[in-house]
Amino acid sequence: MGEEALVTVAIDDTDSQYGGCTTHLTGILLYELRGRAKLADYPLLVRLNPNIPWKTRGNGATVLRLLYNGDPRDVLELAWQLAQEYTSPRPPLPGKSPGVVVAEGRVWEHGVLRDIYLQALGDVVTRDLVVRALEAVGASYRGGRGVVGAAASLAALAPGDPYTFELTFYRRPEAWGTRRCVDFDRAFRAESTTHSSINNLDLLDRVVSAAPGGPDPVLAGFRGLDPDELWRFASSLCEPPHFAVLYRSNQHTGLHLRRARPAPYRSVLLRGVVLSPPRDIPGGHVLVRLRTEYGEVDVAFFRETGPLRDAARLLAPGDEVEVGGGVRPGPEGEGVTIAAELMRVLRVSEVTLSLPPRCPRDGSTMESLGRGKGYRCPRCGLRLPEGTEVSVSPPRGLTPGTYLPRQGRLRHLTPTGVPTPELATLPFTIDIDSVLKVYSDPRVPPG
Repeated sequence: MGEEALVTVAIDDTDSQYGGCTTHLTGILLYELRGRAKLADYPLLVRLNPNIPWKTRGNGATVLRLLYNGDPRDVLELAWQLAQEYTSPRPPLPGKSPGVVVAEGRVWEHGVLRDIYLQALGDVVTRDLVVRALEAVGASYRGGRGVVGAAASLAALAPGDPYTFELTFYRRPEAWGTRRCVDFDRAFRAESTTHSSINNLDLLDRVVSAAPGGPDPVLAGFRGLDPDELWRFASSLCEPPHFAVLYRSNQHTGLHLRRARPAPYRSVLLRGVVLSPPRDIPGGHVLVRLRTEYGEVDVAFFRETGPLRDAARLLAPGDEVEVGGGVRPGPEGEGVTIAAELMRVLRVSEVTLSLPPRCPRDGSTMESLGRGKGYRCPRCGLRLPEGTEVSVSPPRGLTPGTYLPRQGRLRHLTPTGVPTPELATLPFTIDIDSVLKVYSDPRVPPG
């Protein structure tokens, strides 16, 4: 046998509206690789731009950094074969197809791949661009549109990058399409014993946010900063899992939000001044207009964001804010709107109200006699001229700081406000069995 070499395989676009999940397929691939390879990192769950309109659900790709002493092309063919078998019972969405990419060496050190990853976090990336990059670094690939997401993920989670973890439990095939059983009270008790849980529970609605609602094979994906703590959530499962995979991820790091000109489907971080009072729009949403370096921009704070929307209602003209979110094109291509996922209030302006004076005789609030005609006391009849109004600055109810949706309602990449650790070094050796827990044979073809 030859010396072990670093081989990276990335996969994307193996899910569809009919079910499936790329992380699920990756768990099956890990099972097949036991005894053939070691891991040079945790399996990676890489979230890319959440605003791409042709994504499926969470726009996530997966990456395995392997220590492998065989031909890297064998890894490519194995992953591609599994992807083909996995997707064949469920035709993908129109125009979508799986993609697999394999590259050798320290791929995160290739500047061209790193640039594509950073671009793909918050912008649109074309297949032509990634194909040129893959050919430049000698990478191999198979597939269609999924090659874009797979290639864009190769250089993710490099040393110095922030990261979190997700422990994903998968359902047995006979349970697919039925209601999931993840107990809120048990999950709450598990969370109460942890110190770094992220976005797993919606306490207000008593919902386990870690459990999805679609037809995919995921039972629940619990997130946090400590991988050992995440295994405690297994106690919340009230249906037997099929298998589980522990992923390192870029979720909740906020890396997708960049200062850039708002353009359709970008994720941006934008600083501006509030121009007019917030406006309620149908559906319980709030619209705020900002003056920014790129001109006037509308920011929508949707009802589902809860405390973030509520904070937006307290804004007033002159407030300085920084908002992060996805850029949505306006109707008929006119203008854009930022769908806010976070807001930092930088400065709160002073709001001054002009009130009628009080009568100097009896303290009554005086009545206006009309524009320019002064005021009259309703009790004693005393008159005062225009210009005797009282100026007051009431408390705003809004203070500088960061405002987010409540836990359990955060989007995949939205930061939590809590610092995340940074990856120190790569590679290192990790046994597959330490991140893959098998309850029953996962090699069951999806139906």
